[in-house]
Amino acid sequence: MRESGASISREYGRWIDNETHKPRRTALQLARAVRDGRHVGDALRHLDAYGSEPGSVGVAEALARFLVARCDSHHAGWRVVRQVVVDSAADAPWEKCARRAVPLVAEDLLSLSGERGRTQLARAQHIAAQRRAEQIADHVDQAAVLSDLGLEQGALVTPERWQSALSSAVGARSRQQVARAVDRSLRRDPGSADHSVD
Repeated sequence: MRESGASISREYGRWIDNETHKPRRTALQLARAVRDGRHVGDALRHLDAYGSEPGSVGVAEALARFLVARCDSHHAGWRVVRQVVVDSAADAPWEKCARRAVPLVAEDLLSLSGERGRTQLARAQHIAAQRRAEQIADHVDQAAVLSDLGLEQGALVTPERWQSALSSAVGARSRQQVARAVDRSLRRDPGSADHSVD
């Protein structure tokens, strides 16, 4: 029995050694894996460590497509904002706007890679939701949405401020929270409006 235990220990040690010395996946391998819904965490870590390398653009684009596509299933705030838009009777080109959000999210991810620390999946997913909201804003009737949310309808704001308002609302978990977020954003002084991705 003692010999059997020693044998198992040796095998386990070899397995750990092999895992430790596995070569890291290339940017191309990670991009392909993300397209299949795999190794998303590894891809984010790759960008954090090697974001300035040319191959990282492909990883960022694959991650952006993955994150944008799963907003509907993995971001509660985006689902609330989407329902608000649907309820306003807007005929929004959802798929087209999702495609337009992808390069923006990829740029955001590459920009984040220059910061210290790790980019968490939740943060990356939130950025994708914000960008989707910005892209859909141009196809939404401001007056209809404001009326539907029970907000005062003043003069129509610029497209940029309307995008910022809808983007800020993806942090909400209810229609009431969407209304408060939009109202806060539109009341904010235009010169101090926050157009950051997070």
